[in-house]
Amino acid sequence: MTEVIKPLFPNAVTMMALAFGVSSMHMALWGNWQMAVAFIFFAGFFDFMDGKVARALGVSSRFGAELDSLSDFVSFGVAPGFLIYNWTMDTTMRAEALKDIAYRPDAVGVYWAVVLFLAVCCASRLARFNSMLDEKQPKYWEHFFMGVPAPAGAGLALYPLILWQAFRGEVEFFRCPVFASFFVIFAGVMMASRVPTVCLKHLHPSKTMRSVLGFVFLAFIAGLVASPWMALSLLGIVYLVSIPVGVCVFLKLKKKVA
Repeated sequence: MTEVIKPLFPNAVTMMALAFGVSSMHMALWGNWQMAVAFIFFAGFFDFMDGKVARALGVSSRFGAELDSLSDFVSFGVAPGFLIYNWTMDTTMRAEALKDIAYRPDAVGVYWAVVLFLAVCCASRLARFNSMLDEKQPKYWEHFFMGVPAPAGAGLALYPLILWQAFRGEVEFFRCPVFASFFVIFAGVMMASRVPTVCLKHLHPSKTMRSVLGFVFLAFIAGLVASPWMALSLLGIVYLVSIPVGVCVFLKLKKKVA
């Protein structure tokens, strides 16, 4: 009986991630931007935990991997674009936008195309990831993801909204549809790309480095408690900087092997 029940736990965690992703879109429809973003981050947390739970219970399965990808597609491929679209084109702004010839209904359709682009790119990334599960990658890929992971891609797509919240809605430029669309497109391209991005899963830091990382983590948690949106904004900057740095390190490692 236990063997039948155990596999349900990681799948239930995955379903929680999916529920938060769908609920984020519900929050977006009501204009509750803070909760909409928070729900996507909750989805990311449960997405991180489902694999941990599966490995801890020894019940990892292909079914769980496929379910996880479907959840990721909704939570990180559909919900972020839907949220950004509604945030930049809410009722008031949509009425104002349609008065300007540059934002006629056909122009609004262009921004919806950006939402579709993110979804397509996320689906492509997840399909590639699943198709490569049984393939052994070269050693120099050990500390890198191929492209930006779906949860991180969602964070990049949401970055303009995070900045807007960090500055308490006082910088309306962050809400500009063109500016927001740039980040959504960038997130989609990075998810679908083969650009190496930093992965800390197999990192074995020294005792000193573990102490430093522990301090940084605690400082970040304190920042989240004190000023969550500013802390997330700083985290976004760090992640953006890590992309070119990671590429340089990857190329050096690959050159050594070659």
